[in-house]
Amino acid sequence: MGTKIKTIEKIIADINFVGKSLISINDVADGQIYGLFDLALALEPWNRSRTELLYGNNMVTLFYQPSTRTRMSFETAMLRMGGTVVSEPNPLISSSAAKEESLNDSMRVVSQYANIIVLRHPDADEAEEGAAYSECPVISGGFGHREHPTQALLDLYTIYRTFGRIEGLNICVASPDLIKARTGHSMAQGLARLGANVHLASTKRHRTPDSVMDSIHKVTDSVQEHFDLNNRQFNELSGEMDLVYLPGCCTPAGAESEAFKEIMDDYRLNYETVHDSFENGHALYVTHTLPRREGEMDLRIDSSRGELMFKAIAYSVSIRSALITAILGV
Repeated sequence: MGTKIKTIEKIIADINFVGKSLISINDVADGQIYGLFDLALALEPWNRSRTELLYGNNMVTLFYQPSTRTRMSFETAMLRMGGTVVSEPNPLISSSAAKEESLNDSMRVVSQYANIIVLRHPDADEAEEGAAYSECPVISGGFGHREHPTQALLDLYTIYRTFGRIEGLNICVASPDLIKARTGHSMAQGLARLGANVHLASTKRHRTPDSVMDSIHKVTDSVQEHFDLNNRQFNELSGEMDLVYLPGCCTPAGAESEAFKEIMDDYRLNYETVHDSFENGHALYVTHTLPRREGEMDLRIDSSRGELMFKAIAYSVSIRSALITAILGV
């Protein structure tokens, strides 16, 4: 018997996420994540064209922090799916937030214009409270240092498209500071749930928050923390991985900045580590959530066989198209 082909409508029905919000990676079950992967694959042909699946729907992107990839990929996805977009990239200057309107009131108002809102905000507690006042679904585009669930979905989908699986892969989430690495928090939880062997490399002073570790330990024991590595140790650990995931560094300002940059040198991934892995038949892939800062990685990796951070950009349109469509239905 031949393989039964699912329609887009059937995939959406199976995901069962219509009308819901996405604030945390834990708002979607494992089966729903794989359903979003199926839907993203089905929608990939429209990454550079347009369909009318979401005709008549309007998205508002409300970003209280700067963004290039998250905001533009969401807006591109909505337009590719046939919807419209109202973009507010600087509400603290150009919206009533400049006149001290509360986020709660802003969400009440904006949700009257929108079928769906993508919100980025520096204060996670304020953002979660504000999202609850919306009368339409809300997607987190990054809340404070807590989580960035759609970045995790994007990177999980990129891994899935690269390896054909996530279960059993050895993946290291690495940064000198994993306290403030919201993308790393979402990613580590998603990887653990989908069966990867998770390694977390950071300084002990800036280790992954207990709340994230507790969430991981609820689903797996396949997680290891590696603290205070020097550059040789970090690259040796990386060479044992299938993928190194770099969620970026929040370099402190002022007097602490130079000292922190020295620590960043210890967590700098070397080109030779990636190149040698392919030469030896292992294949180490590397992705970075971007934007990256000078010194985080050897930029020669960009031209290596292991580079995934720029390949992931096209996948970002696919997976965010899938998420929007799964929430709005067709």
